[in-house]
Amino acid sequence: MKRLFIAVPVKGPLLEAALAWQANHVGWPVNWLEGEAFHITVVSPWVEADVPVLVNKLDEFTASVLSGQISIKSFAISFFKVVFGPNRFAPRLIWAEGEPPVPLLELKNRLEQALAKPDNRFYRLHLTLARFLAADFGPAGLPDLFDRVEWKSDVDSFVLFESIMKPEGPEYIKIKEFTFSNGSQNQAL
Repeated sequence: MKRLFIAVPVKGPLLEAALAWQANHVGWPVNWLEGEAFHITVVSPWVEADVPVLVNKLDEFTASVLSGQISIKSFAISFFKVVFGPNRFAPRLIWAEGEPPVPLLELKNRLEQALAKPDNRFYRLHLTLARFLAADFGPAGLPDLFDRVEWKSDVDSFVLFESIMKPEGPEYIKIKEFTFSNGSQNQAL
């Protein structure tokens, strides 16, 4: 059994912006995300026994998009602020937030249908930059954090990840990336 989820990979200018923001806050007592750990969750984690069957379903889904049977095109996402999350009463993350564009919500819904993994919870577009324990900030408590940003990225693929829970935090392993934009091939990893 593996704990899996589907996410948009973070790369290019969006990754550079996230890393630059982290570099400006290096003294903070947090665990910064690095490299391929950066992602934007699309389908929340679930436990799966048969990963090859799941990969086959995602291959079929992607083929349906590329053939035009399912209408999903590449799209842009934007982030406009960096704040503590997931809520101000019990913060444990630093993340960038944005408004989810309609095509992202459509991709999320179509993937959940294809995998029979419906999730009716409110979807928040976010990009986690760090994890922390509030106590690590000491008696002074958390600093004020509400940084306006203008981070953008084009999305033309999603990734199937495995999440392995470890004492220091989750480790993410990329199983396969699926490109749904015409002109690219799926990339097996």
